[in-house]
Amino acid sequence: MPTFKSVGTCFFCNAEFTKAGISKHLNSHLTKENKNQNTGLSLHIRICDDPRYGDLYFLNLWVDGAALMSDIDYFLRAIWLECCGHMSKFSDPKQPRSRGMLSAGEFESEIEEIMDSKAGDILEPGMKLMYEYDFGDTTTLQLIVIDEFSAKAPEPILLLSRNEPIALVCEICNSAPAAVICTSCYEPSYFCKKCGAKHAKTCEDFADYAALPVVNSPRMGECGYEGGAIDKKRDGVFMKK
Repeated sequence: MPTFKSVGTCFFCNAEFTKAGISKHLNSHLTKENKNQNTGLSLHIRICDDPRYGDLYFLNLWVDGAALMSDIDYFLRAIWLECCGHMSKFSDPKQPRSRGMLSAGEFESEIEEIMDSKAGDILEPGMKLMYEYDFGDTTTLQLIVIDEFSAKAPEPILLLSRNEPIALVCEICNSAPAAVICTSCYEPSYFCKKCGAKHAKTCEDFADYAALPVVNSPRMGECGYEGGAIDKKRDGVFMKK
């Protein structure tokens, strides 16, 4: 497997940084933006795919403290996840609780209680939360609170950075950008448009239901997901510069 590089562009200065460096850079901008202000509460939040399985995708968000956790949930659905209206939840991995210990009503009530809470009442610097979308074909994310500021954010949720499309290439020709994935075949599974058309002639599943677009999301290839509705410019296929 090739080693992929994950980079993002700064909302404030348009400079490009690696995944490892973008949060620190953005936080320096936010510190300057909010210096000597005392108008409310806002938070710098990092969302990334589960590091156990990928660790390539990331979002950096500036979230107003008055925004609800359900607003963050909606944003994540709109940019990375939504396909069939599945349930989702935030949880603290330090306080694991088995779903089987709760009745269906208790489980849904626990989810709603967190979703209806203000971000500023739940989140604090250094906190890490787990987020799950779809309890069948689950996509798991990690939420990290980088910092908080004594000033309101200009919007309930402002996108500060997102990883650029990952440099996936066709596994057949090994040159053209991958545009489609076959969810039925393990290897090869990524194809450019031309090789994908050839694969459709030999894979009945691909021609029937298993072809999904390559998108810039940890939800790619799951449950019919075809891309988001926010930041569509960075949701497409990787293009060489």
